[in-house]
Amino acid sequence: MACVTNISNFVNGSITYNGTRYDTIALAKWVSYQSWRKSGGKNGLPVALIIAQWGFEHGWDLADLRSTLNPAFQRSACGYSGTYDNSRPSGRNLVFSSLKDGFSAYAKLLIEGYMHVRYAYSDVGGNAKGIDEAVKALKLGYYTKYSGPATSYCSTQSFALKSDATKRIWAEDPYNGMENTIKSSGNTCLNTLIYIQKTDPNVYGLTNLY
Repeated sequence: MACVTNISNFVNGSITYNGTRYDTIALAKWVSYQSWRKSGGKNGLPVALIIAQWGFEHGWDLADLRSTLNPAFQRSACGYSGTYDNSRPSGRNLVFSSLKDGFSAYAKLLIEGYMHVRYAYSDVGGNAKGIDEAVKALKLGYYTKYSGPATSYCSTQSFALKSDATKRIWAEDPYNGMENTIKSSGNTCLNTLIYIQKTDPNVYGLTNLY
């Protein structure tokens, strides 16, 4: 699966934790599968979008992901175990205590705190068009056709997720160009992952959240 070198190294790379190797793709499939379970089989998050969010946050370099175990630089541990390394930039200084906590916290925050993203992907039938809608929803922090409940997951504020007035923004950098990066004909290592994982990828040590 061809890709630009740094993207290929990230997508096809791995994290070794406590002597166990975890492939990036397998971890993203686990998050996608959890989103599928949470939705009751109605919708979910595509594997490509999950990996792309990690890649954009980490500059397509696995070194920082390996050291922080924080896949998309979330700012709160959301009930999981983590500490703050104040030698790191603000907003990127949360370091999780374990791989399980880091990826579980990410999955819960994305799935329960940003529910509009999976609705946006599925409402148009998924695939490349779904990627466009899902990335737009992630960038804007809302989706006008969202029909799910409001959320306050990992926040004291409630987000209706339907308009600019009730948006929930993940990052300071709104992932400009993410959809084109995923769909590029030169990045087959990413666009072959535009699907929802509907079977258990059986990642060692990671149990179902739902």
